[in-house]
Amino acid sequence: MEIGLIGINKYARFLNFACQLHAYAFQKFLEKNGYSSTILDYKPVTYGDHDMRSPAAHAEKEYRQAVMAGASPAKLERLADLAVGYRSLAAERASRFDRFQDFERRNLTVTEEQYDSELLEIQDPGFDCYICVTDVIWSADPTYTFDRGFLLGSKAFEGKPKIAYAASRGISKDFTGKTADIFFSYLGEIEAIGVREPDLEAYIEQNSDLDATTVLDPVLLHDGRFWRDLAVAPREEKYLLLYYVMGRSADTVEKAVEYAKLHDLTIVELSDRPLKYGQVNDPEVRHVARYDVGQDEWLGYIENAECVFTNSFHGCCFSLLFETPFFVGKRMGKKVPNFLATFGLQGQQFAPDDDVRTLSSDVDFRSTDAPLRSMREHSEAFIFEALRRAEASIADGTAIDRERFEQRRREIQFPVHFHSGSAGRSVALRDEAERVKTKVVPSGALEYWWPGRRFVNDGRSPLPRGEFVAAGRAFVGWAMRFRIDNRWLWYLADGSFATSEQLTAGGRAAKAVIPDGARIPHMPVNHISSVVFEARWKKDETSLPVDSGQDTAATGTPGGRFARGRALLAPLGRTIGRVRRAFVRGE
Repeated sequence: MEIGLIGINKYARFLNFACQLHAYAFQKFLEKNGYSSTILDYKPVTYGDHDMRSPAAHAEKEYRQAVMAGASPAKLERLADLAVGYRSLAAERASRFDRFQDFERRNLTVTEEQYDSELLEIQDPGFDCYICVTDVIWSADPTYTFDRGFLLGSKAFEGKPKIAYAASRGISKDFTGKTADIFFSYLGEIEAIGVREPDLEAYIEQNSDLDATTVLDPVLLHDGRFWRDLAVAPREEKYLLLYYVMGRSADTVEKAVEYAKLHDLTIVELSDRPLKYGQVNDPEVRHVARYDVGQDEWLGYIENAECVFTNSFHGCCFSLLFETPFFVGKRMGKKVPNFLATFGLQGQQFAPDDDVRTLSSDVDFRSTDAPLRSMREHSEAFIFEALRRAEASIADGTAIDRERFEQRRREIQFPVHFHSGSAGRSVALRDEAERVKTKVVPSGALEYWWPGRRFVNDGRSPLPRGEFVAAGRAFVGWAMRFRIDNRWLWYLADGSFATSEQLTAGGRAAKAVIPDGARIPHMPVNHISSVVFEARWKKDETSLPVDSGQDTAATGTPGGRFARGRALLAPLGRTIGRVRRAFVRGE
């Protein structure tokens, strides 16, 4: 059985050390137990055009867009800090990225093809079984709701055994309304649901008839000896490691400085935030800020530290595995408190007003042996049973009932815009087309749509009569493109789909030309954000179209449809003026 793994790995914008480490841990765990797996090179739906190696330009662009959008001062300050940080750390960021890439080449088995939510709707990577693996992969997003790949909800996964291992929703609150409906719809197709936090297990079981099991993060499936073989010892000695992630780390930094001064320790500061000189600015403490490190060096810093101050879940995990004394600051969400409670280490979390002299490095790690061993056995039993059932399902060879998937796709509704295509400034709307909304797109083309109107993906919805007219041109039909999440796909004459890049590369059928009144083709995908029909024209220099009283829907020619018994030029001028005025007013 060939297993495909999908999760967050190298596409963590802040180059979080743990993302590739827990992927490595799970792949090695499967390998140790006789299972072959490959990690999908999967780009999350929210990733966008982020440049991981040199993100400064992207961060500056985000800042400018936020200014133009009137963002809050707090958001502007955060974006400005990122932009300045990435610009000042350009060389260190490139070095850190290269180390991450090198770690992948040396340690992970990854697909050559890069996948995203669109590609997984039209292309199957070809594995027998799929597992979505750990960290914050089930968080809700205001734009996309969920990443279908991370919930194994893309078409490519249909009919294959599906398993979730140590999935997390991060700081997301309980889902409600339509968001909850979507979440449980995807979850209902996963045969074995393993989550990382007990509160997510409770939420699933209390709000559905599904079973969920809390399991260990993959890094904890291995002991300290496994990770010591990977760790690289740092050059610094007698140091306190300060490692924090995300925001709200002020209390962690403050207590680390106080502790280092009290115990005469150098602070080595690491973060996923791009801060050239870190957050430590007390001249009375020795301080080294590092950013250009990779995963093996990060592990070495944790293993060899006198103690660790962190607000990171994985900072806690590896401190436990290396038996390095650690102290935990405040962090949003429940994953750190859940971890501490599981191993009886609640006393390692301090409050902002705690006296640093009460923090003891005498941590009884022997007391964690029993709960860690118990949770490993429980987690291993979960994944082995899930894999056994997956193998049985594959061996059984029962025909897959795909009807329920197809029925769900045929119920999808989507908005449609109509685009004037290449007619340029000669295009306008029919004079009676007052009920539509219009806009001029950046290319200069005109688009119209019916506000609030949605079409159904059942293959039976008729394509409305076109509202465009163009002097000296004859309308011949529509080319259709649709957006799943981020990219557009063209509908081709042979019924397949392709991106513009694929069409440019050649070897694909031509774009289909769909006449007015035809049925909108069914799109066999699990999500459709929007559809655009783009007008196709041919030159018609013989005469201006006039109303012949004939409906030419069958041929798609404009002889009777685009005229009203008089020359077209006067209505054209009035319509163009109306559209331009509406555009200026922002209608």
